[in-house]
Amino acid sequence: MRLAALALLVAGWALTLWIAPWSDERVNDLFVYRSFAEPLLEGALPYRDSAFEYPPLAAPLIALPGVFGTGEDSFRWAFAIWTLIGAGAVVLLCGALARATGGEPRRAMFAVALMPLLCGALVRTHFDVFPVAILLGGLLLLCRDRPRAGLAVLGLGAMTKLFPLVAVPVALTWLVARGRRREAWQGALACAATIAVVVLAAVAASPDGAADAVRYHLDRPVQIESSPAMVVLGLDAVGAGDAVSVSSHRSDGLLHDAAGAVSALFAGVLVGLVALLAARVGRTPRELVLASLAGVMAFALFGKVLSPQFVIWVLPLGALAFAWRSYALAAVIGAAALLTQIEFPAHYFDVVEREPLALALVAIRNAALLAALVLALRELQPRRQEQLFDRRRTPLAVRLD
Repeated sequence: MRLAALALLVAGWALTLWIAPWSDERVNDLFVYRSFAEPLLEGALPYRDSAFEYPPLAAPLIALPGVFGTGEDSFRWAFAIWTLIGAGAVVLLCGALARATGGEPRRAMFAVALMPLLCGALVRTHFDVFPVAILLGGLLLLCRDRPRAGLAVLGLGAMTKLFPLVAVPVALTWLVARGRRREAWQGALACAATIAVVVLAAVAASPDGAADAVRYHLDRPVQIESSPAMVVLGLDAVGAGDAVSVSSHRSDGLLHDAAGAVSALFAGVLVGLVALLAARVGRTPRELVLASLAGVMAFALFGKVLSPQFVIWVLPLGALAFAWRSYALAAVIGAAALLTQIEFPAHYFDVVEREPLALALVAIRNAALLAALVLALRELQPRRQEQLFDRRRTPLAVRLD
């Protein structure tokens, strides 16, 4: 079963290398990664000797393929193999999480193995499979009653790419709901200590460089595919200010007088949704995983950047929903991935040029992610889940009485 799922993944990877439209990589991050990898492999430190926009633990994941050469072709092939290994870990972890949450492992593994077919070349030209794998590993440790290790791993994920951090409040609330307050605060300390060690190492390397990395994201304009950008473009369309296109921070964004307020509003919505997910999570492992991955989807949907590769973050939830027979949720996430592939990269420059049909495609994709988030919230029914949880723990004789 595992080998068959991995074989399907490898076949999909081959599609992204040789068969159009899946092989379309006219827009990718490989040049950016190569420009980071080369000085790092020569002994330079991120933040101190070269500007680095990612959290510290992203550096080794980006640089490692450069061991086999930082030329364009050699790095492309090495990075493809490296991300295939990461994607294989995602497949196996989805199977393990399905088993731990009462789903069918085979369904989860085969569903997530379709990620190259759903996403195309972006799965191998971005490093996002690695923080996804770290997130899933942390959740699996929590499901297996290793909360301190699980929360420490989530801290590692946050220091690789920030989004795994949204799973932490959900995990802590889940532990408290199970009556494990001591493990909750110990796990919180383990997560905080993990993050602190990594952050202090970055600051020690270069306080100014580390601060510049934070300012880089704070100063970044709303990215044109993001939900705040859709609102800004709507304001422009009705004559409420001008949305000015700008190319900066390695992406295409929009400047508008209301952009800061809109971004802050969406950030507030994100915080409120994560709090709602934490409040609704009950005691079952499935609720932990569902609420955590829904929080990750909210992070992508309501942030001021929604790069196409962010769809990789939500695919495990779709695969697990399929394993849990939550077919509507799985289908909507699959549709969001397909819409992203249709838009990127073939029509990305139409989006940048603000062609109405291309923008409508992005808006529909974002609406699909919103629909998936609503469905995930509806799936979180703590009372019913807790009744099932209690029923499994209660001896049969007691239930018959």
